[in-house]
This record gives sequence, C-alpha cells and structure tokens, in this order.
Amino acid sequence: MIETAEAEARRRAALGITFGFGAALAYGVSQVLARHTVSGLATPLVGAALALTWGTLGFALITFRNLREPVANFWRGALFFATGGIFSAIGVTGLFLALERAEVVIVSPISSVNPLFTLLLAAIFLREVEELNLRVVAGSLLVVSGVIVLTVV
Repeated sequence: MIETAEAEARRRAALGITFGFGAALAYGVSQVLARHTVSGLATPLVGAALALTWGTLGFALITFRNLREPVANFWRGALFFATGGIFSAIGVTGLFLALERAEVVIVSPISSVNPLFTLLLAAIFLREVEELNLRVVAGSLLVVSGVIVLTVV
C-alpha cells in the first residue's frame, strides 16, 4: 500500500516525538548518575571528560557502518559537527559543575530552559529549514514557566 504524504508526515512526527522522549529519559538518567558521581567520586571536569569519552566511543561503535556511505560536503558538515561538539562539551561540563554545587532536582529543570536558546538560534540561523510557529513558541514558554515555578516559587 502506498502511503500518502500526510500519513508519512504523521509517522515521522510520531517517531520524532518518541525519540525526543527517549532522549529526555536518557538525559534524566545521566543527570542523576552525574550528581551521584560529583558528590564524592570524581570532580566535575573528570566526570564530564569520562562521560563525553564513553559517549563518543559508544556512539562511534553504533554509527561506524554509516561512515562508509558517501557524504556531500563532508568537510563543511564536519566543521558544523565539531562546533556543535564543542558547545555540547561546554554544556556537559557546565552541567557537571552545577550538579556538584546544587541538587539535581534544581539543576535539571534549570538546564531544561535550552528550548528558548534553541528557538532564538533557529529563528536566526535556520529560517529556511525550520518553521517557528505560535504553537512551538507557546510550548517552549510553558516549559520555561514550569522551570520558574520549580526553582523560584
């Protein structure tokens, strides 16, 4: 049976949402483990370095077979991925430093305001490939409002 474009779009959106929740679960587990680690087992910088190293090794093993496929503009893509990796490392290190100093139930919601930065940067740099609509902005503002309730009120 041939799927319609609308059915394919719904299927892709459902998969995206499922993977998004899976990522949220993984990040939640990693933050609890990081808090445990920086509470006496290792310094935040050592913990961040180990977490990033193991994450890189694990990811490399999973994606190794895809490296054989030809990639258009490989070096341009590599530059963007390297820059993203640097910012990701800064974020992980900052998270570990925060977890050393504050409770995970406070740090985790605060670090979850990243959708605001994502929306701002997507509006600036990804105008032609991302649709920024009222529903997306409202959802992000609700997430941030929840963070304010958890941390300030």
